[in-house]
Amino acid sequence: MEIQNLKVVARRELAQSIVEWTLADPNDRLLPGCHAGAHIDVCVAPGIVRAYSLVQPSGGAPTPSYVIAVALDPQSRGGSARLHQHLKAGDLVQVGIPRNHFPLADSEAPVLLIAGGIGVTPLLAMARERAASGRPWRIVVAARSPEHAAYMPELQSLPGELITYFDSEHGGRPLDIPALFRGVDHSTHIYCCGPKPMMDAVRECAQSVSHPESHLHFESFSGVAAIAEGDQGFVVRLSSSGREIEVPPDCSILDALEDAGVIVPSVCHEGNCGTCECTVLEGEVDHRDQILSEDERLANRSMMICVSRARGERLVLDL
Repeated sequence: MEIQNLKVVARRELAQSIVEWTLADPNDRLLPGCHAGAHIDVCVAPGIVRAYSLVQPSGGAPTPSYVIAVALDPQSRGGSARLHQHLKAGDLVQVGIPRNHFPLADSEAPVLLIAGGIGVTPLLAMARERAASGRPWRIVVAARSPEHAAYMPELQSLPGELITYFDSEHGGRPLDIPALFRGVDHSTHIYCCGPKPMMDAVRECAQSVSHPESHLHFESFSGVAAIAEGDQGFVVRLSSSGREIEVPPDCSILDALEDAGVIVPSVCHEGNCGTCECTVLEGEVDHRDQILSEDERLANRSMMICVSRARGERLVLDL
């Protein structure tokens, strides 16, 4: 990825186990701009790169800073834990330029934003962008408790509708997703970011009411496993060289390629950043990512090799 060395100019405790960092160029140069839904790749430690949503869109114009917020994951493998424990004001950090796999549609149609926990970060950017353009929006924020909810004052200050749902106030019961869809017109664009159970519930409910696939947009911050019980091994053929590489049942395509000395850019290893996307030339894909739409999966033209696999014995990739 294209690297920028940025300086931490501010660190702020947002909510329980959630911290915000503001990053800027050490020489006060403007940074490449971004739109709502964009993220940056952050080198949190040698060999550890993670993608984090930008909460302050610039409308694509150059910007003086990037702002990210990260929740501490109790199961952290070194990403969020490293940031929470070590990244402080004055530190330098390597950051990629903004990329966007979760763009906000440029539309006058209604918008419903559904956030779970730290999934509020890209949706706050969307609320800000909609507000800046004078377009209406509605956001539902679900969190364990008010103490675990980030950016509530910011959302309350914007000219839109904010609905909150805290598990602690409802006996631990999850958000009633079907209730959110009552009265939602099919022209509404729905954006959802949160844990996998919430994402799955929104998808299932949308399908049950025949909400248009083109108006459903998802981004997950907790990826899926590359390996599952019953997985079989297969062969990946590289079109550029004709080389064939065995992918064992207990190994991802990405790891098998790296073991064979074939390096493909990657960041999340969880199917939610899009960095390792490869074009599929032959073979059927078992898609396990959190990026491609159902139509894109059926088209079978690309795959995220960090988590997705072959349904048959062989895949041919444009590598």
